[in-house]
Amino acid sequence: MKEKTSLKKRIVKIGGILLAVIILGFMGKEFIQNWQDIRPYLENVKIGVLGIAIGLYAIAFLATGYNWAYLLWRMDNRIGRREYLHIHMVSALARYIPGGIWNIVGKAYMCTEKGVEKSATTASMILEYVFQILSSGLFLLFFLPVLMQELFTPILTWVFLFIVILIIMLLPWMVRIGIRILGNVFHEDLSNMQMKNQYVYQILAQYVGVWLFTGFGLIILVRAFEKINGIQGLYLMLSYPISWVAGFLSPSPNGMGVREGVLQLLLGESYSYELLLLITLTTRIWTILGEGVAFVGFEGYYRLQRKRKRE
Repeated sequence: MKEKTSLKKRIVKIGGILLAVIILGFMGKEFIQNWQDIRPYLENVKIGVLGIAIGLYAIAFLATGYNWAYLLWRMDNRIGRREYLHIHMVSALARYIPGGIWNIVGKAYMCTEKGVEKSATTASMILEYVFQILSSGLFLLFFLPVLMQELFTPILTWVFLFIVILIIMLLPWMVRIGIRILGNVFHEDLSNMQMKNQYVYQILAQYVGVWLFTGFGLIILVRAFEKINGIQGLYLMLSYPISWVAGFLSPSPNGMGVREGVLQLLLGESYSYELLLLITLTTRIWTILGEGVAFVGFEGYYRLQRKRKRE
C-alpha cells in the first residue's frame, strides 16, 4: 500500500512539473514572438513605481505571515507573535527548495525547537490553508458576473446575490469542513477544535484584507509599465487571488505555470495581448522580489530587537 501511495505521489509530482513546463514554455514562446511589441513597455518602465509595487507586496507578505502567527499564538502563546512571524519568514523561503514540503517541515521543526505544542503547530498550518483557500475563493464569487455577464438576466442576478449571501452565512461551516478534510490529510484529529463564528469571520476578513492589499500592489506593478483604467484595476484585484488558489491546488511546484496561466485567462479580455504577457510573466518575479525584501527587512528588525533585549 505504501509503495502504491509513493508511486502515485511521484506520478502526480512529475505530472505537475510537466504541466508547469508546458504552460511556461508556451508563454515564453509567445513572449519571444511578441518581443518587439513588449519591448516598449520595458523601455518606458517607471523604476520608482516598480520599487513601490515590490514594497507593497513585501508588506502583504508580512501581513500573511502575521495572520498565521496570530492563529498559532491564539492556540499556544508561550512565545510571542514576533517569534512566530520570524518562524514564518524563515520557513516560507524554503518553498523554493526542491521537494515542496520544506515550508511545512521548517515550521514544524522551528516551532518544536521553541517548545510549541506539535498539535497546535499542525492545527495552525491547517487553519492557514483553509482560510487562504476560502478567502481567495470568495473573489471568484465576485468575478463570476464578469465571466458570465452576457448570461445574467435580472432574475439570475437576484438568484446570484441570494447564493452569495447564503455562502457568506455558511462560511463558518465551510471552515469546519475544510479543517476536517485537511486534518485527515495531515493525520491530525482536530474534532475537538472549537471556533466561534465571530472568530471565523474575523480571520477571514484579515485574509481578504491581505488579498485586497496584494491586488492593490499588483495594480501599482502594472502602472509601472502602462496606465490602466478603474475596471482593469478591479479585474487585477479580483483575479490574482483566484489564480493563486488555482496554483496552490495544482500539482505544479509552487503553482508554477498554473497561476500564470489562470491569471492570463481571467485578464484576457481586459488588456492587450502584449501587456498581458508582460503582466503574467513579471508577476512571479514581483512576488519573489517582494518576499526577499520582506525577509531582509524583518530579519534586520528581528535581530535588532533581540540585541536590544539582551542589552
